[in-house]
Amino acid sequence: MHGLYPNDASLLDTAGRLMIVSLFLIIGIRNLQKHHIEDHIKRLTHFKAPLPTFTFWFGEAMEFVACAMILLNWRADIGVILLIVFTVVSSLLLLRFWEVDVPPQRTGMQNGFVANIAVVGGLLLLLQNVR
Repeated sequence: MHGLYPNDASLLDTAGRLMIVSLFLIIGIRNLQKHHIEDHIKRLTHFKAPLPTFTFWFGEAMEFVACAMILLNWRADIGVILLIVFTVVSSLLLLRFWEVDVPPQRTGMQNGFVANIAVVGGLLLLLQNVR
């Protein structure tokens, strides 16, 4: 049995696609709350990201456009690549655990960084399916 999308070999592939996109949509929508916007821009500024406000909004837009591309199965491969770039760049900009001296904060950021490595692994598997 095929999945809901033409390139999904099974319903498991479709479920995986939808769960991965759900992660990005849920976190992306949550990050649109005023205090999250302010926190992200503050952290981007602290870690010396270029143009912190623009960087935040560009990342949010890229995240939502990529999710739409994957859900609509329109150039889904490019959508997945955008999510990979988004995840890697946002991890390097916001989860700089090696620069944090407070142990609990450092550990939390390190856990987030390592979890994002797994997310990129899932995205690579998805990329294989949508090509």
